[in-house]
Amino acid sequence: KDFRGSSHRILAAWVRELPAGTRIVELGVAAGHLAALVDRHDLEWLALEADIGHLPELRRRFSGAAVVDVQGLTRLPRGHDAVIMADVLDHLVNPEHILLMAHDALPPGGRLLVSVPNVAHLYVRLQLLLGRFPYAERGILDRTHRVFFTRRSTRELLARCDFAVERETVSTVPLPLVFPGWPGWLLETSGRLLEAATRVLPKLLGYQFIVAARRV
Repeated sequence: KDFRGSSHRILAAWVRELPAGTRIVELGVAAGHLAALVDRHDLEWLALEADIGHLPELRRRFSGAAVVDVQGLTRLPRGHDAVIMADVLDHLVNPEHILLMAHDALPPGGRLLVSVPNVAHLYVRLQLLLGRFPYAERGILDRTHRVFFTRRSTRELLARCDFAVERETVSTVPLPLVFPGWPGWLLETSGRLLEAATRVLPKLLGYQFIVAARRV
């Protein structure tokens, strides 16, 4: 997700603001794309990932890594300053359970960075008007999603788990993935226009919600 307005670019920008020596644990890192975007070597970054096929990337990009089933965890490792769950909560049967484990593992004031898809996006609303809920291989209606989020439900979930939202924004529709044949200049122009419209109508046009919160 390395394109204009993507959730990974937004999260990477936020992680770059963390002070040197920050201890991070990230759940569901896949091949470590977020860490690659951040490109900092002064962070202590632990990766938890279920796919053993990503081990070579994990060894190269992280301070430490473990191959685990995130849903099977009973606790998260302590001693970290921040927890990252990028596009993870929506794939879990019980995201509240994972957030409560993150709360228990973090010290007071510890940071939580999350991104979740917006099921109230215009595309989904239009599909519902047509009586459809078309699951797909990726996107908001990815068939592996177990929980669907709106901005309100995201805020409420974090509040129930004693996290205080400090910063939030939305990503835009991934135009390079939706229209891979478009020339670069058209994607750039369209991306800027879409960003402006999304700032005005975040709940309707926001593709994902990206939130930074602190452990209360």
